[in-house]
Amino acid sequence: MVHKDARARSGRPTGSALGGTALCWGSAPNAELLELAATAARHGFPEIAVTPGQYLRAGVPDAEIRRRLAEWDVSVGVIDALISSLPGTPRPADVRPEWREPFGYSAQDCLAAAAGLGARTLNMAHFLGTPVSPDDIAAAVRLVAAAAAELGLRVTLEFIPGTGIPDLPTALDIAARTGRPDVGVMFDTWHFLRGSSSPGDLEGIGPNLVFEAQISDRPGNSDEAPYVPMAGRLPPGEGEAPLVAIVQSLRRASPDLVLGVEVFTAENGEVDATVAHLAEATRAFLDRIGRS
Repeated sequence: MVHKDARARSGRPTGSALGGTALCWGSAPNAELLELAATAARHGFPEIAVTPGQYLRAGVPDAEIRRRLAEWDVSVGVIDALISSLPGTPRPADVRPEWREPFGYSAQDCLAAAAGLGARTLNMAHFLGTPVSPDDIAAAVRLVAAAAAELGLRVTLEFIPGTGIPDLPTALDIAARTGRPDVGVMFDTWHFLRGSSSPGDLEGIGPNLVFEAQISDRPGNSDEAPYVPMAGRLPPGEGEAPLVAIVQSLRRASPDLVLGVEVFTAENGEVDATVAHLAEATRAFLDRIGRS
């Protein structure tokens, strides 16, 4: 029999696998790529979502990264996110230092990360962007999607209130304007509910238009608190958001949808303890979905 500590050192799961989920970089923002992958494996997450910076800083050949991912039985699903290619995006120098890094990565950086790690999706976000014409955004996305397609990669658009892609209908509209079936939506439950939407707004959503999802829970007073990017989120099932109903609606439309757990809770550096708690909460949440 293999001792639990030996499994933990090897990166093998110490709990039941969390099928259909991914550990997003934001849930362990202090972890670099290989630490994130090993921690995900240790706690049962079969997939991770990473930043282009994590790939570029890894300092390890692609073949070695892939070997370790295969050993841990973890894959990279999403590169999150390409920001600099969308019109209306601020210059890096105009962004607060703690949010500045992702604005410095180009489409080429993101595509290299996707190719090197074998990802399936490149996410594009208009984080801190000013509203611009949907046609202008669609034109920029179309160029990136054409380059991504050469790598067998698809593209998602993440909607964020207050930007040029403020809500789900706008993201769906811009995706349609690209005229490309390999462009879809990244659905973030935090941004969906922050925009005063509800599960009923998902009724009738077309099949397989949402390619990826990021989930987190919300305290009951979230609408009363000022919005602070990458803060205030709770593990799934530990707040008052109607996550079960939202996920059920999303999976009816996109049955193979992977749920990326994005909670932004490891600022204190306790990566392993944080991910262990997220894994426990996510298992309980998946059980609730199964019972509903």
